[in-house]
Amino acid sequence: MFKIRWPVKSKGKGKSGGVRVITYYVTEDGELYLLTIYDKSEQESIAPRQIRQLIETIFN
Repeated sequence: MFKIRWPVKSKGKGKSGGVRVITYYVTEDGELYLLTIYDKSEQESIAPRQIRQLIETIFN
């Protein structure tokens, strides 16, 4: 699982005020899944429980 901080230039706040991109990498298949993208100003962080739920939704 990777969490990427991505700046949004129009907001003028750099990476800390930008968006977060959460991805999940499956090494056996070499596939990368986009789990979610969220605006840091709208959601402070995403709980590990929420990430597990997203992964379960994809693979079940």
